[in-house]
Amino acid sequence: MTVGLVIASYRNDKEVLRILEQAHSSDVKVFDRILIVESEGTGAIPCILQERGWDQVMYRSYDRNLGSGANLCERLRLAAEGGADYAYAINHDGCLDSKVVGSLLKAAESIENLGAAYPLSYLMEVGQYNVTGTRQLPLPAKLVTAPPKGPLLDVFWSSSNGALYSMGPVKRGVVPWDALWMGWEDLEYGWSLFDHGYRQVIVCDAIFRDNYEYTPTTLGNVIQKPAWRTYYQIRNLILAIRRTRRRPLYYLVGAYRFILECGLILLVRKNKWRRLRLAWAGASDGLRGVEGESKSLDHSLA
Repeated sequence: MTVGLVIASYRNDKEVLRILEQAHSSDVKVFDRILIVESEGTGAIPCILQERGWDQVMYRSYDRNLGSGANLCERLRLAAEGGADYAYAINHDGCLDSKVVGSLLKAAESIENLGAAYPLSYLMEVGQYNVTGTRQLPLPAKLVTAPPKGPLLDVFWSSSNGALYSMGPVKRGVVPWDALWMGWEDLEYGWSLFDHGYRQVIVCDAIFRDNYEYTPTTLGNVIQKPAWRTYYQIRNLILAIRRTRRRPLYYLVGAYRFILECGLILLVRKNKWRRLRLAWAGASDGLRGVEGESKSLDHSLA
């Protein structure tokens, strides 16, 4: 069994170095290979790899911003081409825990036709566990205060941050959709894995401490992202539905999510009018099938 660690980065030198140090300081060797896929790199990481003598780390930098969708696709594709059986995917802001990875690998080896084994995400900001992927419909987040009972929980998708992906589907051409650029790529890939007959599970004793940006409000726990992400949140959900779930119920849920987001913008979010314009633009472009990075957005603005 060959296991790869695949790290996503966008000029996140300090965070990537932290993950590499965590991987190399572990008493138990978990990973046979390590891969970093970076967009618009600063050049610092290759120098650090040479200084530390980490020859087993493969580094790929691209002169354009791949976004999270294409980055995930590229990481899994390169891991599969390198002969890995599994790839543990982690973002630059993730924390590498060898015990979590060990639990995922143990579960993966016991499951036939595995697509992905996900950790149980514990959202530190709100003190709850995320089991949203137990529902196939893209409804708002399902958070629970106590971890689920039993060793495994079957799901339709979950976050790619901290996920252990089987390379079987990838080698058969089932890969994340790179056209989404930023957001919902893990949902769409989960749907695709399900449609191709692959099983996905949350491993309940693999607790992944997640710093996802949830904030408690009077209306409940609300995700706080930069304003420009509103565009991709709406557009990419519509694109994912158009590509993988062309059914009336899913379009209705998509419309509900659009209305819900507009309501949250008016009630609890900052930059209200900019967000409303971006939500409308995202819905319009999603219905028109506009893919990739939007060149008209200023991604530096909050």
